[in-house]
Amino acid sequence: MSRQDIHVDAIYGECSVTDNLTTKFICPFFFIDYVEGEDNDNYCYGEITVPKDYIHVAGDNKSIYTHIEYTPVYKQLRVRFKLDIPDIIPEYIINKSDNTVWFPVKIEKNDTEPSPVYIAGLLQLNDKGHYNLRFANGYLAIYSANETDFEIKASLKQNEVFLLKAFAGNLYQHPTTGVGLIEFLHGNFENSGLAQKLQQEFENDNMIINNAYMDSSTGELYMEITEKNG
Repeated sequence: MSRQDIHVDAIYGECSVTDNLTTKFICPFFFIDYVEGEDNDNYCYGEITVPKDYIHVAGDNKSIYTHIEYTPVYKQLRVRFKLDIPDIIPEYIINKSDNTVWFPVKIEKNDTEPSPVYIAGLLQLNDKGHYNLRFANGYLAIYSANETDFEIKASLKQNEVFLLKAFAGNLYQHPTTGVGLIEFLHGNFENSGLAQKLQQEFENDNMIINNAYMDSSTGELYMEITEKNG
């Protein structure tokens, strides 16, 4: 398997990150226009369809991920969870704190009581509408579903670039490593020692230089690299 590493922009030195949503199961959400017998003036009601085995999730401090479209309504949100069981009477997860099917949605903040969430303000948590709902003590704590993580990519080319840029002493774990290519700008392979330096540094990093040449007018170095046993 070819080498992989955290992806870094070689020009700006910035790490690439991902929202880490690809492994999440996103349960479908929809707003209910009107709920008989409930406070529709002050609350919006929504329904999330979950797999049938989720009946044991509520109250277990676990999470459900969902997508809620932005709705410019200044009302608090209550949610119920419908089990995905086709062709029978709908079955819902029960809120054991009041024996109803409704869970108020709240925002938890450090050292303060959870506060109600208003539909119009959800974008402050996640501008794309992806949310993590965690079952708490009779309510749902809402968070952004994004769990920022470093992006991992094939890194052979990236290693090549940073090895060329680095000077000896730049890499604290490997203080003698680095070609320091800028010192060879407008030089050539024959009399600058660049060829030997390239071979040495890339060999030490388990890479093989199959071909290399430098454009003397621009100072650009072109290389064909493969990884040993890659």
